[in-house]
Amino acid sequence: MAIYKNISGELTQELVAPGDQPRISNVLLTNIQKVSACKVDLYIEKKISGKFYLLKQVEIPVGASLFLDDLQVGTSNNDFGLYIKLTDGASFTLTGSIDVTGTNTNVPGTNTLYTSELSVGDEIVVSGETRTISSITGDTTAVVSAAWGSDLANDTSPDCNPTALVDVIIN
Repeated sequence: MAIYKNISGELTQELVAPGDQPRISNVLLTNIQKVSACKVDLYIEKKISGKFYLLKQVEIPVGASLFLDDLQVGTSNNDFGLYIKLTDGASFTLTGSIDVTGTNTNVPGTNTLYTSELSVGDEIVVSGETRTISSITGDTTAVVSAAWGSDLANDTSPDCNPTALVDVIIN
């Protein structure tokens, strides 16, 4: 039975806990970010003897997949698990401008391309304030997870710090 996970961010995450699945034969990783490549570490960790890297800082381009086949890894003896660590893509300047009015969570854009440039979980920097995107409803409308500190000046070059997003399928 396949295990499917959607992984995001830079924290190390456990994909398969020690003893969870008796045999892992292949792993498929797909970069589902919208605008940048991400780097992946994929490793097996055994409590006493440490880490064995299957991949270390391997870059996966946007929309590309990486398939590891014929792994023949077993975790049934509870000795080790399978882990992943992602490294986010490079920051970039968003298209258009953002003019925040009031202390709310709205991200009103002018000539912005939110649906093609942003993903939920990305950080945006507007007039020096950084917030995390919680929803995107259109190219010029998005919402952040925390209210802006005040009315912010119209920012004609807002930045995005993208979150690494990778789909993982383990068989």
